Amino acid sequence: MKKKIIEHLFEFWKHIGHNGCFLKKEKGFDCTNPSENSWPSKIFNVNVEKLDLKVLQQNIQSRKLPNSVAVYEQDFPGKILTSIGFVLTSTLKAMALTTNEISYENIKASDFLEVCSEYDAGLFAKVASKSFGYPVKRSTIIPLFDDPAFKLFLGKHQNSFPSCGMIYLDKNGISGIHMIGTKAEYRGLGLGKKMTQLLVNEALKNQSKKVYLVASEAGERIYAKMGFETYGVLESYGLQMN
Repeated sequence: MKKKIIEHLFEFWKHIGHNGCFLKKEKGFDCTNPSENSWPSKIFNVNVEKLDLKVLQQNIQSRKLPNSVAVYEQDFPGKILTSIGFVLTSTLKAMALTTNEISYENIKASDFLEVCSEYDAGLFAKVASKSFGYPVKRSTIIPLFDDPAFKLFLGKHQNSFPSCGMIYLDKNGISGIHMIGTKAEYRGLGLGKKMTQLLVNEALKNQSKKVYLVASEAGERIYAKMGFETYGVLESYGLQMN
């Protein structure tokens, strides 16, 4: 299950990179490398048997590639990367929910705005950037709202849009929920939970029997209360840059 969840995430990044024209397929890995080190800047699908580790190091140090290599927990690539000077920079929990016809009846469509225009895409990018603390480009979001594999939403609160989230339907019919965030000044109001419930309802519309996500340790506790189970960890490694 762990690898299926993380493979879904890698497919998600790959699809976004393809849509945004910043996907690179190199010898031994795939890479999304949008402008200004914005989201999602990742090296993934690593195959150490084909990878030239010295060239990888040089290209990261020269900033030709993003300084973030995502691999499965305790997988062979992680050990190889550590042996040549990479350090573990983050861990995310790979989680899944079995839908079993779960439906959240309390969710009102009027509490959300589906992203359906370039203006909406720009608003989503701003909300995401403020929620996560890293840049999310409008130009990355624009190609997604017309792609049937994606649905993007903004959460409403009074007269503002302080939360965001998206769902991605992969080639195996599994729905993954991603980019669930809330601006700092609006946290504690349950807006992230409402967004998650909306996206799970969307997964039911997709007829997905499983819903995948990756979460921080803090997020894991919240999602576990909603029925998500943890199956493993996604590790990210980077070089210590001067």
